[in-house]
Amino acid sequence: MEYIDMYLVHWPIKLKPWACNAVPKEEDFEMQLDMETTWEGMQKCLDRGLCRCIGVSNFSTKKIEHLLDFASVPPAVNQVEMHPMWRQRKLREICGKHDIHVSGYSPLGGPGNAWGSTAVVKNPLINSIALKHKATPAQVALKWGLTRGASVIVKSFNPDRLRENMGSLDLKLDDEDLIEIEQLQERKIMRGDFLVNNTTSPYKTLEELWDYEI
Repeated sequence: MEYIDMYLVHWPIKLKPWACNAVPKEEDFEMQLDMETTWEGMQKCLDRGLCRCIGVSNFSTKKIEHLLDFASVPPAVNQVEMHPMWRQRKLREICGKHDIHVSGYSPLGGPGNAWGSTAVVKNPLINSIALKHKATPAQVALKWGLTRGASVIVKSFNPDRLRENMGSLDLKLDDEDLIEIEQLQERKIMRGDFLVNNTTSPYKTLEELWDYEI
């Protein structure tokens, strides 16, 4: 490929150059983060035409604000976990203020993934709203994300599921639905435990990783 559309900093973490494990080992971490140098490199990729846009993923509001303190080019996107049970209200407000698009991964809660959960698609309220509109729970969850101004990233190779997901575009949630969803107890599913340890990671707790936004 001559270029890619979007290039993201996947996690706010620094690993040693030779680290290649999907789940980092304890010895893979670098203690000191250097986001300024990383972002400078991202901006060079943009300047050289290697990508059309640059962005981040799994950044808290505090990390977004820190990045904006020195970035010549702000991130176009912050890709984060977002679904009716983890609504990211504060983060969406901050990103919206700075024209950063929020893209929601695991908009169904990641069922089928080793770390995922069926809590979203099996939630009684989501199922009740689906029944009311003659839709599926997945369609309700996806439409909720779209109504919040986010894009939603769904992964399926099943033709029937693909059609079901596209059906969310035709669904209309009413004000009552949206108010009820806002009252759901929140639960983060992708917590990032594998990036936390007491010896080599810059984050000793999950609260530090997410800047107490969890």
